[in-house]
Amino acid sequence: MLNEIFYSECAGCSTTIEPGKYLCRQCLETLPFVAERCESCGYPLEISASYCRNCSSNKFFDYLFIPFWYKGMVKEALKNLKFRYGFREISFFKYLTNFIECRADDYDFITPVPSHFLRKFRRFCHPADIIATTIAERYDKKKVEILKRRKYTKYQWQLKKNMRHVNVRKAFELREEVKDSKILLVDDIMTTENTLNECAKLLKSNGAFGVDCLVLSKGVFI
Repeated sequence: MLNEIFYSECAGCSTTIEPGKYLCRQCLETLPFVAERCESCGYPLEISASYCRNCSSNKFFDYLFIPFWYKGMVKEALKNLKFRYGFREISFFKYLTNFIECRADDYDFITPVPSHFLRKFRRFCHPADIIATTIAERYDKKKVEILKRRKYTKYQWQLKKNMRHVNVRKAFELREEVKDSKILLVDDIMTTENTLNECAKLLKSNGAFGVDCLVLSKGVFI
């Protein structure tokens, strides 16, 4: 009787599911997992490789952990959470962190890529915060907000590729001492990796000896 009154609908196909769930079992099986990646740097690939062009690029972070492609239900859930005030998506993203394979207990700090306070004001939550907090709690660590976004920037997806590095240049400042520390930098989506690279550059220029990035999803290849 209670199940008939209190129920949810699958966000993918509208099938009746248990309260608190986001997707039915069939839709969970269609999640866009990254199946292949570079063995050296973790960059998502269409074909597995021991070395990729990202390895030799001008990057400041050391390794990437990315479990999903930015498409399908992962894409829709992120859009709902960011732009449509979705509440159900919070528990869904906490669930998705189960598929992130990284040894978070190896890091001195787990920190999210920060949003500008104006953008936080428009949203009730920040996806990178949800992911970072969930991962930190799982490994009995504390999420620390090491970085602050010092200027308001346009969304990276609104810009041409050659303008994205300009958009985030000097957009961040340090809030904590990071000398000789190993840091796990967390975000929800990676496009051209300019945001991650700008954050990692700042952290390493201030003495961090290692910066790995944990990102929920990566834009698909075009």
